[in-house]
Amino acid sequence: MRGMAVREWMIRLVVLSRWAMAPLFVGLLAGLILLVFAFFRELWTFAVGLPTLTETQVIMGLLTLVDLALVGGLIVVVISSGYENFVEKIDRADAPSSPEWMTRISFSGLKLKLFASLMAICGITLLKALMRLETDVSETQVKWLVVANIIFVAAYGVLALTDRFVQGTNRDS
Repeated sequence: MRGMAVREWMIRLVVLSRWAMAPLFVGLLAGLILLVFAFFRELWTFAVGLPTLTETQVIMGLLTLVDLALVGGLIVVVISSGYENFVEKIDRADAPSSPEWMTRISFSGLKLKLFASLMAICGITLLKALMRLETDVSETQVKWLVVANIIFVAAYGVLALTDRFVQGTNRDS
């Protein structure tokens, strides 16, 4: 009987431990707000300097804004689907203005979205480095960025194949 009480207590503790993630998501929300400020600061700096910028500098400024927007999207995906997957389901009745995908993304889908966002961010970093190759980026740095991109693509492929294999196995059983 006593063993059963300890077991039930442990199960409740494990189930309640998911709420330890909630403050982390609040922290990510604060980080997102800071990122919004950084985005508008970068946009302001870009807009003010636009008349004197070269074509390459304009492209670099735009890529920086895209990069910041992708990071923001990544944070939103992590907050919303992480909360949904690890803390509790979000009832659409409580959040009628939330996008439909927020209540349908699985942990597997979350991993794929995260990897896709990371690959896009890494790709933009590589593109920016290639554009600065003649001025302040070494060939060695570009080579490492290419290696990082290849690793991201390979890891994404392995992850997608693993998820497909697991889904196929689950359908067979």
